[in-house]
Formats: sequence, structure tokens, C-alpha cells
Amino acid sequence: MMYSFEVKGVHKNYGRKQVFTDISFRFDQNRFIVLLGSNGSGKSTMLKLCAGLAPFSKGEIRLGDASSRIERAQNASYVAEGVGYPAYQTAATILTQQKKLYPEFNQEQALHYCHEVSVPTQVKWGSLSTGQRHLLALIVAISTQKPFLFIDELLANLDTTKKEAMQGILTDFLLDGNRTIVMATHAYEDVEMLADGAMFIKDDDVTTITDLEGWRQEHGASLRDLFARVGRA
Repeated sequence: MMYSFEVKGVHKNYGRKQVFTDISFRFDQNRFIVLLGSNGSGKSTMLKLCAGLAPFSKGEIRLGDASSRIERAQNASYVAEGVGYPAYQTAATILTQQKKLYPEFNQEQALHYCHEVSVPTQVKWGSLSTGQRHLLALIVAISTQKPFLFIDELLANLDTTKKEAMQGILTDFLLDGNRTIVMATHAYEDVEMLADGAMFIKDDDVTTITDLEGWRQEHGASLRDLFARVGRA
């Protein structure tokens, strides 16, 4: 079974500023969707809306059968560059607390990933490198076992080793049952081979490509070309 992902007639504003007006799109069979758009286009807002972390004034968002904000939050994990933990907590403590908060949290898997990607579990959050923090945040999000994962720009400013480690974790996530990733990133070349769908935001509108491989073959182009056409046009 594949989970559908649908946004229908959604309106979102911050005070008098209208961010989205009557936005609609749907993905039915995609596993890894790349979200493209220029800075300030609303990518982060879109991810938070879908993950149930922010309200909208009108419309509907469905993650599979989950439609209410609470239900979507229960079915989605969200991870972003600014997500953090208390500086004094070690990685091991963070994982233990996640298990206490969420019984379904797979602590054994999380510890395994930390070992595989060289995130030291006895080092405090405040002493971890930026790359290690990003990896640990992703490991926590994945190990909650939720079917939808929304990622906001985690690949930015990572060295090659950390990017490869993150790619490996994301690949494992996709291979583990019916799970879907939606990822906003400017490092699109690093996820080119994982992505099977794309959407891009421009001028208060969202355009989708549900068959990215078919689009590549038809246009002889890559995600870099797509971003060049849409994000900077």
C-alpha cells in the first residue's frame, strides 16, 4: 500500500501577507518528492503545513487517511536545520528520552545509525559538529517510525562524508516499508537518484511532476535544469 499525499484549496497567510492562495496538488505513488523554489517562496511553510506544525485558514491537507492537524502530526516527522536539543544532553540521553516520549521510537535502530554514521552517543549536543547534529536530528525523525518525513534543507553546508551518510540513511528509510519523504533542498544534485517526484513553488503557485524519471527522459534534463527553469526564471 502506498500513501497518498494531497493538498486541496489551501490558503495560508501571515497577518496581511498572503503566502498561498488556493493551492492544490496530489501525489499518489511517490516515495521521494523534492520541493524546489527560490528563497522566500514558502518551502518551509509548505512543509510545516503538511506536517501539522502550522495552521492554515482554508482548504484541506491529507497524508493518507490523516486530515486533521493532529492526525497529520501523528503521521509525520519534521526535521530542519534549526531543530535542536538542550546543549547539555548527550546523544544517548536524547535517544532515551525519545523512547520515553514515543513508545514506538526504535531506539535500537537509532543507536545503530549513530554508530554507522559516526555520531558519538556520549558527546553532548552542544559539542557535536553541525553535520553530526543534522545527522542525529534525522536519525531521531526516522526512528519515530512515522510514514511521512518532511525535511527542510538539512543537506546545506555539509561536507561530502556527511552528505553520503545522510543519503544512506534516507535510502534505508525508503526501503523500510511504505514511507514517503518530502524534502526541500538546494542541494538537489545530492538526492537526484533518490527522487521520483518533484514540486516547485513560484509566485504563489505550486507545480508538480509525479513521474520525475519520465520527465527526465522526455526533456533530457536534470533537477538542476528544472530548478534553473523554475526557481530562477
